[in-house]
Amino acid sequence: MKRAGAAMTVGGLVAGGLVLAGGAANAMPSDMPCGASDVHVTVAADPTHAAGHEAYVLTYTAASPMTNCKLEGTPTALSFIARGKLLPITATPDRSEALPVNLRDGHPAVSRIVQATAAAPSGVPSWVSFDLPTGPYGQPVSVEWPAGAVVKGRTVQVTPVSD
Repeated sequence: MKRAGAAMTVGGLVAGGLVLAGGAANAMPSDMPCGASDVHVTVAADPTHAAGHEAYVLTYTAASPMTNCKLEGTPTALSFIARGKLLPITATPDRSEALPVNLRDGHPAVSRIVQATAAAPSGVPSWVSFDLPTGPYGQPVSVEWPAGAVVKGRTVQVTPVSD
């Protein structure tokens, strides 16, 4: 009887520990919004584009093999900087559906900055700064702009992040 009671006590403690551990395991890292330190962002000219438009691709990659976080929505607060000065360009969000993307090692995400091909040049930025698409409060990042790449028009569109 003592042996059965001891076994039940140990079994109950183990089962309780598994329930607690299971609760922690259910808090998926992908439910956590990405912070600036979780993400490495690059920008490059997009070789594919719709007629009359050209684009630059923002590529979001995991900063480490352990990164597992969520990007969702459209980058906000875009600023183009040339020689330390802000270029007079407004970015408007594309109205495409924004689905959450789980950013992890080997699973990057992208969004695009789209401009009209025929628009007048606005400048050649050195940097683009923006808030990551991480939910209601983005994380600011600055990314080196491709050398010599011209931003055209006074308004560009920005697409939601996707995989």
